[in-house]
Amino acid sequence: MNLAINARDAMPEGGRLTIATGRQVNTPDQSGDGGDELGPGRYVVISVADTGSGMPPEVLARAMEPFFTTKGIGQGTGLGLSQVYGIARQSGGDVRIESSAGRGTTVRILLREAGRAARPDGNTAIDPSSLSQLDQGPLGSVLVVDDDEDVRGIFVAGLEAYGYRVYEAADGPAALHMLEQGMTMDVAVVDFAMPRMNGAALARAARRLQPGLPIVFASGYADTAAFEAVPDATILRKPIQIAELADAVRRTLRIGAA
Repeated sequence: MNLAINARDAMPEGGRLTIATGRQVNTPDQSGDGGDELGPGRYVVISVADTGSGMPPEVLARAMEPFFTTKGIGQGTGLGLSQVYGIARQSGGDVRIESSAGRGTTVRILLREAGRAARPDGNTAIDPSSLSQLDQGPLGSVLVVDDDEDVRGIFVAGLEAYGYRVYEAADGPAALHMLEQGMTMDVAVVDFAMPRMNGAALARAARRLQPGLPIVFASGYADTAAFEAVPDATILRKPIQIAELADAVRRTLRIGAA
């Protein structure tokens, strides 16, 4: 969806959007096209191509950086491509972009092919050895609270890919309502600067409902003193890589278990 929206925005006067699938085999001695980076094996390729404005080299070089965007205020956060890239990489794959100014853009998502064998009942059996070897961490429930829908979506998708059960809320009151309904969380990942209730106020209120709830602040808020209201919280500064967030959640859960 992110790629289709980007293609639409790149074709304000109309154009053609082409979505295609294919396969790619990387050999151990393969070089170029990311073969060494991906490693040998069979990959499924999903490509999304448009006939739009394209990107000059200096924009193409930064296209997948979190929060990088050439759009005006209110037209985009610059998180769409970085979200696609993060999900692909966490699944053992990669993303490739081919583009030039005035000649359109093609984004190719490469995902490692999983070995499957059909059963007589028509369902599919998956060979566990073919799945990506993600660090699952201790299974636990994570509440992600962030008023930015794009950021929240990246955090939720990333933590789910690492094996956590993830719930989300758009602000403090919504998060507290979930806890008031009896939902028990193992850790809360909380933005700080949010409307209606900031992260520190939410953390204090959440702990009244669930004493000892571990808090991970994921925020770009610069005032360090503001976090002192929750002295035992873990603090991560945005922009945050999903692997960094997952590691903080894992360490927080281990400390709580100890």
